[in-house]
Amino acid sequence: MPNTAYIYVPTLASEQLDTGLSHGRWGWRASALERGGALQVAQNLRTGDYLVFGHRGPNSRVKPGGWSDATLQRVVVAQLTTTLFTEETPLWDDDTYPERIGLRVIADLGELSGLVLGSQAMESLRLSANKRGVPVVTPGAEVMGHLVVGISAEPANSVDWTAAADWAASADRAEPGDGTLTQVLHGVLGRRNALMLRNQLLGESTSTCAFCGRTLPNGLLSVIHITPLHNLSAETQAGGGNFTVACNLGCEQLFRRGYVIVDAEGIITATPRSRETPDIHQAVGAVSGRLVAGFNARNAPFFAHHRDINAN
Repeated sequence: MPNTAYIYVPTLASEQLDTGLSHGRWGWRASALERGGALQVAQNLRTGDYLVFGHRGPNSRVKPGGWSDATLQRVVVAQLTTTLFTEETPLWDDDTYPERIGLRVIADLGELSGLVLGSQAMESLRLSANKRGVPVVTPGAEVMGHLVVGISAEPANSVDWTAAADWAASADRAEPGDGTLTQVLHGVLGRRNALMLRNQLLGESTSTCAFCGRTLPNGLLSVIHITPLHNLSAETQAGGGNFTVACNLGCEQLFRRGYVIVDAEGIITATPRSRETPDIHQAVGAVSGRLVAGFNARNAPFFAHHRDINAN
């Protein structure tokens, strides 16, 4: 069974956190791991273990349990892909942090209450904060089950309660390497992530399709991946930017199925397959030549990847 490691990232290290997640790496100074057996804890981390990053919490110099109902401004759940290794290659701007692990992000949950994350997890993060951000490990994945069930109970979150309950029930009986836990975790947290993203990109009741420019009720719009996730590395996925808004009146399917692409200048362009039938050609013609809304340096690489897949 995988274990769970908790790592606290202080308020002033927001940029370092973003850099580490986007590159699929986290690291510590050697001096930080020299204290209190932290090096042994880090060396004992194994591929498949879960990582919970907590960022921007309250003052950690409080009594044990003092964080049980606190709020963290950002919580990221990841999974270990590479055990502890030493590497001097520059990655972060402020320091080398040569003692490193590899990771892949499962979900960036944003702001999260300790009541959802659970008292054991919050205490582990508080201890990590007091130990210069070294990992604090709890055995098994029980706390991950608590997290999933807690998220399932959040208002306006359409999570499959059965899946969440199955996760919690199976946490103690899974065999090492069992992929079921990870699959449920991906599903439940991924749906919460998608809900958060939809709330960020769409207005209160109506929004605009990035392709046709029509303003529509949110129920007729989808927040979609520009490039399918199976075509991207975990590091690239974690970097963000792979999203756009497309309407359900045709634009979503025209883009998903490669009838239109977005060129290097952000212009919507027809592909040869758009001539499959006269009606498809007419539908594509209605959006061709428009500047896709929200085109920027962050999402341009994803549109380029989609273009490479569908240009011919």
